[in-house]
Amino acid sequence: MKHLISIIVPTYKEAKNIPVLIESIDKAMKQNRLDYEVIIVDDNSRDGIEDNVKTLKKKGYPVSIKVRIHERGLSSAVIEGFRLAKGTIYCVMDADLSHPPEKLPEIVEPILNGRAEIVVGSRFVKGGSAEHFNWYRKLNAWVSKMLARPFTRIKDPMAGYFAFNAKLLTPEILSLLNPLGFKIGLEIIVKCNPKTIIEVPISFRERLYGESKLSLREQILYILHLKRLFHFKYPSLYQFLFFSFIGSTGMIVDMTTVFVTYGLLHINFKIARAVGFIIALTWNFFLNRKLTFPDSPQKNIFIQYRNFFIVCSIGGLFNWFISVYLYSTYPYFKEFYLLAVFIGIMGGLLINFLGSKYIVFGK
Repeated sequence: MKHLISIIVPTYKEAKNIPVLIESIDKAMKQNRLDYEVIIVDDNSRDGIEDNVKTLKKKGYPVSIKVRIHERGLSSAVIEGFRLAKGTIYCVMDADLSHPPEKLPEIVEPILNGRAEIVVGSRFVKGGSAEHFNWYRKLNAWVSKMLARPFTRIKDPMAGYFAFNAKLLTPEILSLLNPLGFKIGLEIIVKCNPKTIIEVPISFRERLYGESKLSLREQILYILHLKRLFHFKYPSLYQFLFFSFIGSTGMIVDMTTVFVTYGLLHINFKIARAVGFIIALTWNFFLNRKLTFPDSPQKNIFIQYRNFFIVCSIGGLFNWFISVYLYSTYPYFKEFYLLAVFIGIMGGLLINFLGSKYIVFGK
């Protein structure tokens, strides 16, 4: 079978780098007798990149450009490139020559031979390097790698230089791609769920021309991206953790309400406690409806609230029953009574979560 490698290059203000990049790609691919196309997706740089591409096309290089007027962002540019690609293997790389073009044949070879579905150009495997990184960038790369551990065990999950079998990117998967920031590679790994990933060592170099686009904003987007990926890969665990976090904020709301109504306004404690419970429960209901279960059918809000009240009341009784049962039945828990309370809380929390997920906000 004849393979075509589609090389997608997202750009913004990279016109000076394009001629050197395309000539380097062409040299590497021709030396290894590999057919290829380069698809440049530019975010309306207005820096002469279109003229550069026209000149390269006249010289016979298989390069095309799509200029986006209204959209911005590296990851969405790469996705646009996937839609335009005609190849059997997709490769993504930066335009600034930080990703060595001479490594392209080595990166696509395991896919051509059927040994891998995704291949990553890695800075952190044996033989790879990023010598120009200062201590801050090294620390940033290490923290980013640790945060990505729930999704993949490869050593360079932040890599922007990667290739994969085009068959992985079905229309359904393509429609699910929704990355934030620069880390489209991690998005592909999580949502395409490949059976085999191989890392090929590369020497990550300083950009040839222009300025780095890494910023605090991109780091914040990375954290938000991880949140999205966690929701995608572990939906029930994500919901449980979010439900628990909202429950903890509800406890603060409850205690604050009791402090104001009883401590400051001197309302009867029993009434103050009931008011605190109802306000906290209402707080939890609206936050869970908006944040924990945003995709749930928007049923009648009053019926949902009633059901949430019933479920939480059952959870509260379950909490109380477990704690009292452990304390009354086992001498161990008479000494460690707070442990009995904790187990009761966790039991009640589980009842509240399952009831909310499948009854209150369920389909």
